[in-house]
Amino acid sequence: MLHLPRPLAAYLLAHLDRVYPEEGCGLVAGRGRVATAVYPIENILHSQTAYEMAPVPQIETMLTIEAGGDDLCAIYHSHPHSPAYPSPTDVGQAYYPEAIYLIVSLQERRQPVLRGFRIVDGVVTETAVSIE
Repeated sequence: MLHLPRPLAAYLLAHLDRVYPEEGCGLVAGRGRVATAVYPIENILHSQTAYEMAPVPQIETMLTIEAGGDDLCAIYHSHPHSPAYPSPTDVGQAYYPEAIYLIVSLQERRQPVLRGFRIVDGVVTETAVSIE
């Protein structure tokens, strides 16, 4: 289970709302399974159906997370027009099996749906996300 403090969840959702209708993306730092920071990263594809994190900010953020003693806890992105479930592309590009993949559906923009998944060797398993 991932514990996502309410202020971090609000920050993450505000970022995704701000870049709508494009897919937004970023990283979540944490200790164990408790999130400590959210790092929005530019989607260089500027697409409504795909994302690719800007490489330099992504690497810099990963180094910042490591230097702060945190772990890469989760990788997040939005699905502006589809359900919060990993697409075949998401599964194929799940390069960090230790991370939780957070997907936020903005189909109902005023009622975003956030779900978490583990994706290991192409197998998708939902994991609980607690917003508190």
